[in-house]
Amino acid sequence: MKDEGNLHYFLGIEVQSSPSGLFLSQTKYVSELLNKAGMTECKPSDSPSSVKPGIPDPNSLFTDVTLYRTVVGSLQYLTLTRPEISYSVNLACQRMHSPKLSNFIAVKRILRYIKRSLTQGLNFVPNSLSLTAYADWAGDPIDRCSTTRFAIFMGLNLVSWCAKKQHTVARPQSSTKAEY
Repeated sequence: MKDEGNLHYFLGIEVQSSPSGLFLSQTKYVSELLNKAGMTECKPSDSPSSVKPGIPDPNSLFTDVTLYRTVVGSLQYLTLTRPEISYSVNLACQRMHSPKLSNFIAVKRILRYIKRSLTQGLNFVPNSLSLTAYADWAGDPIDRCSTTRFAIFMGLNLVSWCAKKQHTVARPQSSTKAEY
């Protein structure tokens, strides 16, 4: 075994070391993904998804299923250093079996967002631990299932996150029933 020096690039992830910690990004990977999807010249977006996901038109199947799955799979790998897109990518993954045109339009919006924030990544600095969690109630307009999301921070460092669709539908409870 021989020492190759400091780590700069590993599995598509760029690593920059500084006195304050480590910065991980996937700038080259994002550029290659935008090129693969034919969106290098796209207009950037300020957010990865719209406020409310629309109900897709059942008659508008997206014909290039391979392209859809390739781009969404690549976006899923990108969430390693871009956790802010994990919810939008999770929604896209739920439609992998039979994507509609509206689903691909949503995927293109994620690509337009990452175009705007090409060099964004994770900054790791030493500190303490905290947890942030969120669940939307019946957020999917099609099957009314909720999505649970959480983020675990060590100081200012995001070390774990998840966006997962629940398999059961939550029933509304009155505040009295919830308390007793």
